[in-house]
Amino acid sequence: MSMQKETEGYLARGEVIEREFNVRGRFALGGYKVYATNKRLFIIRENSIKDIDYNHIASIELKDEMSWPAIVVGLVFLVAGFVVMFLGFGQWRMLTLEWWTWALMAVGLVVLILGLVRTQFVKVVVAGVADVEILSGYRSGLDALFRIVREKRSIEE
Repeated sequence: MSMQKETEGYLARGEVIEREFNVRGRFALGGYKVYATNKRLFIIRENSIKDIDYNHIASIELKDEMSWPAIVVGLVFLVAGFVVMFLGFGQWRMLTLEWWTWALMAVGLVVLILGLVRTQFVKVVVAGVADVEILSGYRSGLDALFRIVREKRSIEE
């Protein structure tokens, strides 16, 4: 779908799209588009369009961080797999080399690695809206999005 078709009918008179951003969900799952116009941001996901006027943005934050819940869950799975494998539990001792023990540790390792991967995102807080908009993507695109929003907010103020 082209940029004009996605935003056709939503642009105000005199409003022009200045930049397009491809952003993604956590761990690169799913993707969507963000368009920066001279007046607002459009966030277009599969079945929804959200627009955020620059002067309604209360704050914007550019961050990169690891996922601590994923790290903790991964470690729990890994430790549980090792405990079952090396210590065994009485009658369960003969099952310690079964496939599920290895699967438990493999899942733990994958979740741990995903948790350690640093994810970059922009957090947009909109005045009067309870939900914070979190846009994940690559650092260069997020830096540009951050700068555009900061510039537009300072022009509006």
